[in-house]
Amino acid sequence: MGIYIGLMSGTSVDSVDSVVVDFIENNVKIINKKSYPIEDDLKNRIFSSVYKESVQQKEIKLLDKELGELFGRAAKEIIQDSSISSKDIKAIGSHGQTIKHSPEGPKPFSLQVGSAMEITKITGIKTITNFREADVKAGGQGAPLSPLFHQALFKMKDISKGVVINIGGISNLSNINLKTNQVTAYDIGPGNCLMDAWSKRHLSKSFDQGGSWASKGRCNQKLLNIMLEDSFFHTKNPKSTGTEYFNLEWFEKRLKELSEDISNENAQATLCELTARSIFNELVKTNSLNKKIYICGGGIHNKFLIKRLDLLIDGRTLSTESLGIDPDFMEAICFAWLAKQRLKNREFDLSSITGSTRRVILGEIY
Repeated sequence: MGIYIGLMSGTSVDSVDSVVVDFIENNVKIINKKSYPIEDDLKNRIFSSVYKESVQQKEIKLLDKELGELFGRAAKEIIQDSSISSKDIKAIGSHGQTIKHSPEGPKPFSLQVGSAMEITKITGIKTITNFREADVKAGGQGAPLSPLFHQALFKMKDISKGVVINIGGISNLSNINLKTNQVTAYDIGPGNCLMDAWSKRHLSKSFDQGGSWASKGRCNQKLLNIMLEDSFFHTKNPKSTGTEYFNLEWFEKRLKELSEDISNENAQATLCELTARSIFNELVKTNSLNKKIYICGGGIHNKFLIKRLDLLIDGRTLSTESLGIDPDFMEAICFAWLAKQRLKNREFDLSSITGSTRRVILGEIY
């Protein structure tokens, strides 16, 4: 048995996803999975730290401790719910919560909080975190890392080529061809983050359930074009981004450029179309429309978004459920798998994913 726990909190900051996984005979067996909500006060402080240009070290340390405790409790609870002993767990892989991501410039870095020491203290289990740092030090973007697991999953399922689209707060793409042993992956742009922020501002809801609000509006083509002109969409990969870039401040600047009134629901419909169209554009650029396209991440529950995407690509999307992977827990499983690779001291070539210049071992063991 090789049982691992994966912990993930993404850019949407809605919950900590926890999964218990057994990697048996080159396969993935999900023993248990659960999402633990992040309380509004903590969530607001996280968003505040993300959006501030500079954050006091005291606040970073406090968030690191509090989130570490939350991750630790989530891991301990799911172990108890799974009727297994903590002694059966080889390690915990925790991505942490991204606060700042700045892989470009003279001093590149990517900062995640969620203290591994707190997780280890609560669970008594070896914990692996800080997966991005080695890649950033090697000249890479530090993200996305999930394509490494997507490639391994395709090998397990004997799928020669295909695309995985993860629609979280940010959307990213993994384009995999096992025949040529090539994996190309990068962030596409906003997934749910702008729609979530707009819903919170105008509906006081953390997200647009099923895309029902967006479905009542109409896409403003002029605004959509203005947003798609942003340089990020035209930057060659490797590239990565986050909500420190794609946020309401970014959107409000585009609304000013529009120089005409637009209703809130039409704005929401346009933000939804931005996510769908940006994904479609990358599928066209990568000649992927004839491949199997698997969707994971919270965006899969936005029925209107998936409807728009299916219309653009002739209804060819599949849920990763068809691969035996719950689309809500794909990234948590990924970090459980990365924890396993770290214990094996496995080196990865991420040059076609993050742009790193040398092979790296991902993660630090606590």
